[in-house]
Amino acid sequence: MPQKIRLGFVGANVKSHWAAQSHFPALMASPDVEMTAVCTTRPETAAEAKKAFGASLAFHDYREMIASPEIDAVAVVVRVPEHYGPTRAAIEAGKPVYTEWPLGRNTAEAEELTAMARAQGVATAVGLQSRVSPALRRMKAQIEAGYV
Repeated sequence: MPQKIRLGFVGANVKSHWAAQSHFPALMASPDVEMTAVCTTRPETAAEAKKAFGASLAFHDYREMIASPEIDAVAVVVRVPEHYGPTRAAIEAGKPVYTEWPLGRNTAEAEELTAMARAQGVATAVGLQSRVSPALRRMKAQIEAGYV
């Protein structure tokens, strides 16, 4: 791999509050990651994301982005029903993939993707950043204190 990980980001819509508040700031601040490609479902939003995040490539089809030799790894941060397709494509391409939790829509999808990644030796990670959400932490504290 090159000095910086050339990341392809599936779900790079600039109007997405979740990714804009959690994933993008962390990735943009990382000295190890280059936001190389962004992908949304429409050409116009992909172009908007490319400009906003300083990516060199924009796609509206995750399969084309993942196939690009300029991408080293993939982040999948889209709505849950859409996790499976891009995650599977990244694994099939042999590219490390980060998928936001949950990995799939159900246990069968998660088990299939896990087995596929193990069999192919592809590094994967499932994000659990909601564990540090201020609202969820507050709720947890209230439950532990017996308030709820």
